[in-house]
Amino acid sequence: MRKNLLVFSLTVVLLQSCFKKKEEKVTIQTKTETKTFDSIQESKTIVKDIQYSVQVETIDSVQFHAAQLKSAYPQEKFEKIEDFTEAKKLLKGVVEFAGKDEDGESQAVKKIRFRNGTVFQDENDFDGSFFVAYFPKEDILLCEGGHTTDMSFNLKNGQKTEDTGNPDLIVTSPGKEFRLNGSFGGQKCFFYFIQKKIGNEYVKVIQLDKEFERLTGIWLCIIGKSFWADEKTLYLTEESNYTDAGLKKRYFRIKLTEQ
Repeated sequence: MRKNLLVFSLTVVLLQSCFKKKEEKVTIQTKTETKTFDSIQESKTIVKDIQYSVQVETIDSVQFHAAQLKSAYPQEKFEKIEDFTEAKKLLKGVVEFAGKDEDGESQAVKKIRFRNGTVFQDENDFDGSFFVAYFPKEDILLCEGGHTTDMSFNLKNGQKTEDTGNPDLIVTSPGKEFRLNGSFGGQKCFFYFIQKKIGNEYVKVIQLDKEFERLTGIWLCIIGKSFWADEKTLYLTEESNYTDAGLKKRYFRIKLTEQ
């Protein structure tokens, strides 16, 4: 009887021990799953898109030139290849130009194999664009379309004029975080936008001409002089305001703000 009782007691202890280990394992696993879920939720909350806006202030020529003297810094210059033969060799396998025409070798763009794998070969993508220059550091092909319109292609990512601009118009901030860029629209006026450096690329964050006109009622047609006082403050002159006395420059200070 005592023997049977001892066996029964040992059996109960073993069962309790097994059940306890199983219960502890389930509890630990549940905590791990909960912790992982909380981490995912938290990361979604932290990662947010930053939007930028601009504030435009009218200033006079004295304020403009005083700020220009204080903020003098060497402006970034881009290597520019205008020799078509040299550029064609560098762009072999990436840009295909049309064959020879009656005037000799054509410099019209026929096809582009962008470095990210996308391909442009539809005539509507080029609209009769002809080679102007290649900027190797930026990997930008600048062309000219109808009415001398700027047409540009970022060979790294496939972006076209509205996001690539014309490197000849770029004005970079002192710390190279932002830059003013633009392109010629083919008639009289230009289109202007601001880019921010994200990683190794500059990305458009503000269509400046549209925001400028919305805030001031003035069409930002032609920027004459421009410079950055710091990473968030841009000075510029608008030079399309012709009166009976001739050109009347308008001076502005533009501040970038994060939202």
